[in-house]
This record gives sequence, structure tokens and C-alpha cells, in this order.
Amino acid sequence: MLEYLKDDFISPLIFKNSVEGILVTSSDGLIVQANPSCLKTFGYSFDELIGQPVEKLLPGNLSTVHLQHRKNYVKNPQFRKMASGLELIGLNKVGNEVPLEISLSYVHSKVGLLVICFIVDISNSKKLERELKKERKMIQQYLEVTSSIFLILNKDETIAVANKAAGDLLGVSENELKGMNWFDEFIPESERENVRSLFHEMIDSKTGISLTNENLIINAQGEQRLIEWHNTVLKDRLGMPDATLSSGVDITEKRALEKTRKEALVMGQENERRRIAQELHDGLGQSISAINLNLNALEPELEGFTERFKGIYSNLKSKLNETIEEVRSISRNLTPRILEDFGLGRALEYLCDTIDKSTQVKLNLSLHGDLLNIDQKIALGLYRIIQELVNNALHHANPKNINVHVTRDKSEIIVLVEDDGGGFDPNMKFFGLGLSNMQSRVEVLNGQVEVDSNDKSGTTISITIPI
Repeated sequence: MLEYLKDDFISPLIFKNSVEGILVTSSDGLIVQANPSCLKTFGYSFDELIGQPVEKLLPGNLSTVHLQHRKNYVKNPQFRKMASGLELIGLNKVGNEVPLEISLSYVHSKVGLLVICFIVDISNSKKLERELKKERKMIQQYLEVTSSIFLILNKDETIAVANKAAGDLLGVSENELKGMNWFDEFIPESERENVRSLFHEMIDSKTGISLTNENLIINAQGEQRLIEWHNTVLKDRLGMPDATLSSGVDITEKRALEKTRKEALVMGQENERRRIAQELHDGLGQSISAINLNLNALEPELEGFTERFKGIYSNLKSKLNETIEEVRSISRNLTPRILEDFGLGRALEYLCDTIDKSTQVKLNLSLHGDLLNIDQKIALGLYRIIQELVNNALHHANPKNINVHVTRDKSEIIVLVEDDGGGFDPNMKFFGLGLSNMQSRVEVLNGQVEVDSNDKSGTTISITIPI
């Protein structure tokens, strides 16, 4: 065998240090060379392999088949991978099978044709592949049984992956969903632009932002559902945003229940206001009126009393009249009868005029459109919202001016309340009780709130209520 070993058909340095196993066989299949990586893969020493048939490194059931393949290769040698697309198995010294990738080459040497085998042990990659398959199967099983919606959207807005829950909700099979434009097919036109903008904001961000949002979707049956989404960006091998992964939960019933609860809370507040107003009128109001009548009955008898007594009487009478007016004012604020009798516009004029006269703050009211023919529920809700916002500004902002604008058009009523007092952080999670009540009332009326506030320019709160 020495003549094979002396042949310099391959660089000794490359041969010795290659991370790939290199095995050289003669045309009759005998092993004539093996580098350290090859010896390590199969667990043999150099002397144990040299001169042995190459089939020694194969499981017994493959030896016969390989023998025929080897003979065919010698007749027509070429550069190629062995069994392309198939899994190759070797056998190490202790009898364990080893998954391999093998490429073949050849050289015509002084002693004849030599076949060069480049061998890669892929045991670790196969193990990783099995683990990935197992994880993928578990993920697939989870996606099939979970009630959460999972979507992967490509950069071109098409659906790449959708789980069973998504298909069930949308009324389209998982396979049919693939390739459909998510925004054109399943986002209502009223929300399409905003939702599409959020998607491209994520995709175009190199930092790969994640966000949570809520939006309506429309299924194949035309039914709209409210979904809470948790979105994250998927990146390609270069680390660039390539798609989005979104998990969603249908919160339609949850939000409806919350709205019902808030409606009940608002209704409870109004009922309690009416009860207190009625008690003020029937109880305290009647008692004060009785006292006033008794005082009036004393007036003819005052001639016989001293001037000091007359002064005390006059002061008592004045204080009693102030108390009567205060009770009436509280009662009117609790149940604004003027709203029921003359509409929202007149009720707001009275409210603002009363506040303007009783404080040092200049309160300006601007009304536009028909505010008389409004559903009573909406009118009362708007009255309470504006009342709450004005009182909140008076108590917390210390403003010099408050401007209230109310505008009605064909489809909505827009309320704008501005003050020039001290602002607050609109990103705070928890507002005071006043603003919390206001937000609840807006949600009950299916409206939207926008808050702009800072220390320098005061606060502007915009409210839009559909009608």
C-alpha cells in the first residue's frame, strides 16, 4: 500500500487539517488514505482502516447495494454528492450508525483511479432537526387547539400563515386564507387606513417595534368582531423586518359586557341624582320653605322689637333666602329639568351662565347646529360630560378662561373644552374620578376622546359622539 500513501494528489496540509473527513479508496474499493477528521468520525485508528474495504464503514444491509454503486461509479467517475436528497448512514467502530453527507471526487494517479470521499458527520444537525420537528409539531398542535387567532402577514400585506381559530372566525379555510390581502378583505373600510398604517409602521421600523391594539374585523358573513391584537415583527436572516406575527383574542362580548356595566353605572348615578334631588325638594326644601313662611308671619310683629332684633331677623331672612336658592341650584344641577324642557343648547347656556356668574373664571360658550332635536340619552350624556369637564378645570387647573364649543353635523356631535390653566400628563393611566366618569359616559355613547395637555398651554379635550 505504500505506493498509495506516497502519492501527492492532495495537499498534505489541507488533508491533515480539514474539518471534513477525507477518505480515499482505490478503484477496487480498498481504503488507502483517511485524514484525522475521518478517523474521528468512525472511531478507528489509521492502521485499522488502511487496506480494508470501504463497506466496512457501512451497515450490513447497505453493503451489497453500495458494492454495485461503487462498481458503477468506477466505470463513469464524476464530481457529485452521493445519494442527493437521501439520508446516508455510516457505521462506526462500536457499531453505532452515523448520519452522513458525502461528496465524491476522483483523480487518476500513477497507480490508477482513486476515489476521494468528503465526509461530514451531521449527527448534531440531525438531532437539532429532530428537535425542531418536535417543537414545530407541538406548536402546530397548539395553534390547532388554541382559541387565540394567529396570523403571519407578509410585507406585501398578504396572509402567509393562519391557524384554525383564524379560519373559524373569518369563515374561510386556513388554506384559502393564504395569499389573501388582510386589509382589503378583512378590515372594515372605516378602520382600514389606520390599521394598515400601524402595520407599515412596524414593518418599516428597523428596530422591530411591537405593539398592542384593538380593531374591528369583518368576516366572510359580513359580521364585525372586535379583536385585541398583540403584534411583533419577524426578521429575515439579515435582521431586517420581513413579516408580522399577530395573536388575537375576540373581545366583542367582553367589550359589550363592559359597556352594559358602564351604562348601568351611569343609569345608577342618574337615578341617585334624581333621588337626592327629590329628597332635597320634598324634605329639606319643604322644611326650609316652612321656616320661611313662619318668618314671614313674624314680620307684622317686628314693630314692637328693638332695632338690634330687627337686624338679626333681616340677616336671618337673607341667609335663609340664600339657602333656598342654593338648594334649588343643587337640585337643578342634579336633575336639569331645563334639559328635558328646552333641549341641550338652553341647558348648556344656563349651566355656563351660572358658573360664569359664580366664579372669577371667564366661561365662553359656542353652539353650532341643531342641538334641540337630540336623543334624550345623548343630550343628558353630553350635558354631564361638559359639566364634568368644566368642573374639573375649575377645581384642578386654576384657569382664567374656559371655552366650550359644541357643534352638530349630520353624523356626529363634536365637543371641544379648552382651558388656559395648569395641564397634566395625558399619558397617565389613571385620571381623577371626574375624568374617569367622563370617559365612561363617552364610551357608553360610542364616542371617542382626545386629550392634549401641558403646563404651558393648558388642556384641550375633544369628544366626538356619533348620532
